Amino acid sequence: MDRLEEKGARSAKPAERAAHADGLARDITAIKIGDCLMGYKAVQRRMRGGRWNHFRGRMREIEQLIRNRHGEIVPEADDALIYVEVIASLAFVEFKEGFVEVVLGWAARWVPWAGKAVIEEIIYERTKVRFSPLSADALGHALHLSYAERCALDIRTIGAFDVPKTKRAKLQKAKRRQRELSRKEKQRRAAGAAPRADYLANSLSQSRPWEAFGISRRTWERRGRPMPEREAIPDGGSVPLAA
Repeated sequence: MDRLEEKGARSAKPAERAAHADGLARDITAIKIGDCLMGYKAVQRRMRGGRWNHFRGRMREIEQLIRNRHGEIVPEADDALIYVEVIASLAFVEFKEGFVEVVLGWAARWVPWAGKAVIEEIIYERTKVRFSPLSADALGHALHLSYAERCALDIRTIGAFDVPKTKRAKLQKAKRRQRELSRKEKQRRAAGAAPRADYLANSLSQSRPWEAFGISRRTWERRGRPMPEREAIPDGGSVPLAA
């Protein structure tokens, strides 16, 4: 009985690792009738909290990219298996020898038309080279992800093939600055401040009331800044001041 329980727990470990990669956890429950062990049942539950998993985050963004480009599955095409190659590379770094089941399960969901032998060949290619974690830009080039598409989908862990990391950082800084300016502008509006365009339209430098009297600004200020009545100002003329 103990050996059977140990075997059941041991066989569940690869599946548990794959489930964790998908943001799920599996509880293994023993099925018994009286004291007789009939088997085990895996119950999936959504994981809550926990630390950020870089592999899971990137996988979710790749799936988001696939949905935006192709729909619910990747259509059969010459370059369709690039998605499997990328997932295999990421999973190999994350799960080591346990990455095979993760890749097979992912491929069955997103490229169901690809035969198991084709997926296993991609998996075998991943094991021939000692992979290090892929950089964001390397992923962007592999997936041919443009900066415009990256921004539209709010993808953050994958780079872009047409805009390098240094330039993306500058663009992101400019966007943050613009958001901060917009936030402060809204705060000023809520506090009752006039919009800058209205302020400039009503400012002295724009209205130039001294010109209506045919004098300089300095003289106008010396005489107490009198404001002309609009209906008393002839078109193109001036209003004389009393001496």
